[in-house]
Amino acid sequence: MTSADLRVAPWPHPDLKGKVVIVTGAGSGLGRGAALHLAEVGASVVALSLVPAELDDLSRAAHAVGHPLTPRQVDVGDADQVHQAVSDILAEFGQVDVLINNAGVIVLKAVEEMTVAEWDRVMATNLRSVFLFAHELVPSMKRRSQGLIVNVSSQSGIKGFVGESGYCPSKHGMEGLTKTLALELEPSNIRVVSVTPGAFMRTAMSLLTLGPEEQAKWREPAELAPAFSVLASQVDRIRSGQRYDVWRLALSGSVDEGLAEETRLGQPQST
Repeated sequence: MTSADLRVAPWPHPDLKGKVVIVTGAGSGLGRGAALHLAEVGASVVALSLVPAELDDLSRAAHAVGHPLTPRQVDVGDADQVHQAVSDILAEFGQVDVLINNAGVIVLKAVEEMTVAEWDRVMATNLRSVFLFAHELVPSMKRRSQGLIVNVSSQSGIKGFVGESGYCPSKHGMEGLTKTLALELEPSNIRVVSVTPGAFMRTAMSLLTLGPEEQAKWREPAELAPAFSVLASQVDRIRSGQRYDVWRLALSGSVDEGLAEETRLGQPQST
């Protein structure tokens, strides 16, 4: 485990013992940070990634600090693999309280240069996966009349950017699916929200998308990760269908202070 995995939020961490959390895209970046943090505060974390080496490293990091988690290799865009993974998780743990749809890939190319296969891969990982996990998990959440789904979006789900003819549509689609699921699942007491980072963050993706000026300001994923324990521990106060700011949540420790800027003020965020 590196020093980047050890950042501590300024407020007391909640106790999530007894909660079962799935984190997709948990092998790196914000997903890794979220998985390690949630395991640290007592949750039973199932960490999903397509890359075995990432899962091995994550598992070692979690064991090193005495907070093991359950790693599993899954292609989140493959319906059969998602079905099997969810079935196995429910069989082992009996429930899933929180689903964090964090898996994401980007291909930075002009639209005429992007192949259909590349576009399909982006959409499958970033958007189809959100539908697949909801499709598989919602029935069990409905039976318990509780649950939280957190969809990790970005500014690309709010605005358009050159070279993101696959990524932007996938994130805009995620935002639309978030709002639809929030309405559909409200009668079952299942909350669905999206989150945007709210701060420049050091990830493999941001190395491609952020320039030197933005990189000089970025934060480590572990600094933002406590936002997810805020959401998981304050579910009853969450405004379903809204967009939350990960950095605000991590700093404040409160969902009441964590709404994204454009949700609060009706204008775009600055980050």
